Amino acid sequence: MDRNQRSRRQKSVSGSHAQAPRRSMGSRMGLEKRGAPRQEPPKRPQPPPRTAANRPRQTQQINPQKAGYDPGAPKRQRRVTQAELIRRRNRRRALGILGVLAVLAVGAFVSVNLLFKVTIFRVENMDRSTPADTGIYTEDELINALGIEKNSNLFGFSTTEKTNELARQFPYLEQVQVEIQLPATVVIKVQPAVERFACMYSGGWMALSDSLKILRTDVNQPDGLILLSIALPTDFAPAVGQNITPQSYNSLLGTEQATAETAGLQASAAQTLEELHSGLQEHGLFDGTTAISVQDLSDIEFTYQNRVQVKLGSEINLAYKLRLAAAALADPEKGLSGSDKGVLDISTQQSNGDIRAYFAPDGPDPTPTPEPTATPEPEAETQQE
Repeated sequence: MDRNQRSRRQKSVSGSHAQAPRRSMGSRMGLEKRGAPRQEPPKRPQPPPRTAANRPRQTQQINPQKAGYDPGAPKRQRRVTQAELIRRRNRRRALGILGVLAVLAVGAFVSVNLLFKVTIFRVENMDRSTPADTGIYTEDELINALGIEKNSNLFGFSTTEKTNELARQFPYLEQVQVEIQLPATVVIKVQPAVERFACMYSGGWMALSDSLKILRTDVNQPDGLILLSIALPTDFAPAVGQNITPQSYNSLLGTEQATAETAGLQASAAQTLEELHSGLQEHGLFDGTTAISVQDLSDIEFTYQNRVQVKLGSEINLAYKLRLAAAALADPEKGLSGSDKGVLDISTQQSNGDIRAYFAPDGPDPTPTPEPTATPEPEAETQQE
């Protein structure tokens, strides 16, 4: 049997067995035969009862203007990231801090307005010692000038403004400062001013304190004060209560040479005067000083007891020059006597750097030697007749 015959036989056998029984027209059209038993449709399985676990999630419509929006529908769960958790924690922390600050602010406001009331006024020295030395003023005058009433708010005024007001109203106070002290005290710290220098200006004379504060002006020179010679501005107009800043002038430096480079090497007139003042006090010469001149910083000098004029030259080695002056003026055994008058020159510095003092006394004018007068010769007696 060849290959073609075998294949045909297999096809015929498989075709006879694989042919399905034919269905009638009635079964295809869904009709039932009479007398045939009725077949029930297969029952569908019942779905399990709905619970919270297997209930389908409903998505909420975000836009309420769309149809079918249900505000009561559950929200869709969203995954929270770590960054959002950190933001929420920082937000809660910031709100907590703001709440604490708000409580503190309310407490501070209530405390300031209800608890801290001015009930005590105290006047003391700058070193907080009492009783205070108020100079020519009284404590009641200073307290009344504050304009602060009792039982007023302790923080209801500016201490800086009150300090400036007292400084303007009371020029004979060298220093004044207003402070508050909890819980209910206003403190006035003062240092009285003393008339120390008499300085001349274009319109008259000024009485100055140790800090060059103008205490008063006068047409005539004030008595008993140190004569101070300083350089003042050309348009200077004195005002009681203001402080003077002397102008710096050095005759050894011309106007073209006094540049920023050379000016930085020279001390100002205010610094030189302060150094001279402290040096004279240190060596015990300030009480006997009657005149000081810092008008020319290359020719600084002072006068001691109206009898010895001390020339110091420039401000270079000023402390050493003052030490030499003290040895010559305050030591009668090694220096000058109490009756010597003249000029003590300590301004010359030698080539080796040494500074020596030279004294030129003011001797009295020599008394002219009287010339002998010619005596008249007696007249010859006349001869007797």
